[in-house]
Amino acid sequence: MEGSRRHRRYSYDGTVAYRRLGPSTPGRVRNLSEGGLMVELPELLPSGTAIDLNISLGERSIHAEAEVVWSKESSDEGVTLYAHGCKFTRLELQDRLNLAVFIAKVFGG
Repeated sequence: MEGSRRHRRYSYDGTVAYRRLGPSTPGRVRNLSEGGLMVELPELLPSGTAIDLNISLGERSIHAEAEVVWSKESSDEGVTLYAHGCKFTRLELQDRLNLAVFIAKVFGG
């Protein structure tokens, strides 16, 4: 399936704050691309869920609107974070540029 992606994904361990309705909740970024990211969140969200994201990129952060494409329950007991694949549905031009510069600088991509 990796060959069918439009954007190359890069492993990245960073912080994210996500919001559906109400206050933001922290989570972890596990990989990212110019088209989306994989995050670990403390709740399991169904496919199609729209979320707002504030993604930390080192010294900067960007804001994005995204849609959950897939989510995965963990088989580990006591797990507190669930994996989610998300695609960006809205990314302002400046945030898109900041993401592209970050990827180029950190990953040479």
